[in-house]
Amino acid sequence: MKKIIQLTLLVTLAFVFTTESKAALLIEPVVGYNIGSKFDFESGENYTGGRGTAFGGRLGYQNLGLQLGLDYLNSSINMDDADINENVSLSEWGGFVGFEFPVLLRVYAGYIFSATGGADSDAGKVDLIEGSGTKLGVGFTGLPLIDINVEYRTGSFGNFELDGVKVGKEVNYQSIMLGLSLPFTI
Repeated sequence: MKKIIQLTLLVTLAFVFTTESKAALLIEPVVGYNIGSKFDFESGENYTGGRGTAFGGRLGYQNLGLQLGLDYLNSSINMDDADINENVSLSEWGGFVGFEFPVLLRVYAGYIFSATGGADSDAGKVDLIEGSGTKLGVGFTGLPLIDINVEYRTGSFGNFELDGVKVGKEVNYQSIMLGLSLPFTI
């Protein structure tokens, strides 16, 4: 009986030490290219076809595939619609949760809790303020060090201003981003 107890204790200790937690700090720089961006103004004006670069990153926690943390993305989108040819800049802060599967795939979702934007147009300086939204993404993790991601973002800005004067409410936006990221865990 004593040997069974010792063997059980030995197996339990071996199990505990070999299955130690894989918790880590996640640091993930991101670069991307926005395709098919769209802005819908409350006044009925719609601008589509925006394309442009993006950069940012994620900082968070990863444990057994589960990822949680903060997300930042800065985009420069050229709106080449027939009515407008402006560069729109967006800055988004959000929280994200994701899961990295053991084989080749990661999925994530996020809530954008703070977004601002702006453009210099022929009519004056446009500011988009009080923005929020959501994002959904999927990543291919099969390459060494690099993840290839596709991300869909949608949201709205509560107000927009022209040269500092509030001229409207509710600007909705959508964008798809193709991106590369370098997830590091420490």
